[in-house]
Amino acid sequence: MRVDRHSLHPVIAVPVRNEEQRLPRLLAALAAQDHLGATAGRLRTVLVLNGCTDGSRRAALDTARINPALDLDLVETSPDAVSHVGAARRLAMERALAGSARSPAATVILTTDADAVPARDWISMNLAAVAAGADLVGGHIVGDVEEEALLGTGFAARAAAIAQYTALADRLAALVDPLAHDPWPRHRDHTGGSLAVRGDVYAAVGGLPALPVREDLAFVSRVRAAGGLLVHPPSVRVTVSARLVGRAPGGMADCLTGWMRDEAEGRPVLVEAPDAIEARLVRRRLLRDLDGCGAEARRQVARRLGLDDAALVGSAAALIERFAPDEPDAPASVPVAPATARLAALIASREAESRAA
Repeated sequence: MRVDRHSLHPVIAVPVRNEEQRLPRLLAALAAQDHLGATAGRLRTVLVLNGCTDGSRRAALDTARINPALDLDLVETSPDAVSHVGAARRLAMERALAGSARSPAATVILTTDADAVPARDWISMNLAAVAAGADLVGGHIVGDVEEEALLGTGFAARAAAIAQYTALADRLAALVDPLAHDPWPRHRDHTGGSLAVRGDVYAAVGGLPALPVREDLAFVSRVRAAGGLLVHPPSVRVTVSARLVGRAPGGMADCLTGWMRDEAEGRPVLVEAPDAIEARLVRRRLLRDLDGCGAEARRQVARRLGLDDAALVGSAAALIERFAPDEPDAPASVPVAPATARLAALIASREAESRAA
């Protein structure tokens, strides 16, 4: 359902742990959003200082003092009771929604990370996507170019190869399982580095789960299983640091550290098998087409997928999250060069079929 973008009210929610060096850049970027020039009021920004032992609080207050466009709300947890990022992000999002000046349906919660720098139009592009009918918006995450350059040419080559492969995987997804609400071109990111969600959608699914890892992906799965529309517009962009020591296990820093270790040890760049990706996409398409189908059609799909005849009960959206979910930890087993060639061949075949249809 389309709404007037100017009727939407953004609120920001960010978990923070020991980010006195990087937090001012995030807050300055929020204060400089082009959205603020077209709307009255200050930008409500909730920071959960999650067991910080550095000068994060002082850095936040000093930055807010010279950026009056920010309506800063600091929540501090004791270092003795420090919790994981999922709990901190949930607290930030809950508080942002509770303190919004508008109804949940008119509120858009935007969450990012404390080491991130959103593009100047980050808020306005998120609001545009929600106004066009999205329930949830995943922003495109890019690494800091200057910081990545310091990691060496080997890292750069590895990162470029993986980026090319993931872009091709998403192109294949757009061909095998096309989505009218999330058309090509698009990206594949929907992590805590950039998520936007309508307040009423957030509340309807019980909020973001307070998990120690993958809380962002679990939340996306909740929204999609409930029938929420997730979009990935290339216009929504956030730059994140390329540091090798992060704040949360399983995050970007751990990923980059793994790449650096593999490069130093001369290990090949491995990715998920292309045929496994295609098989998952085919499962999704079969399940997505079940809405409105009768019992016999569901039994046929169940048998094709090797499931019990009675397994496919419920909405297609919920069944996809159950039987064909995202697999961020899928085994990386195929060298990237032949895998990229295989993906390109699969795409060419699908595009030829589409032209012939």
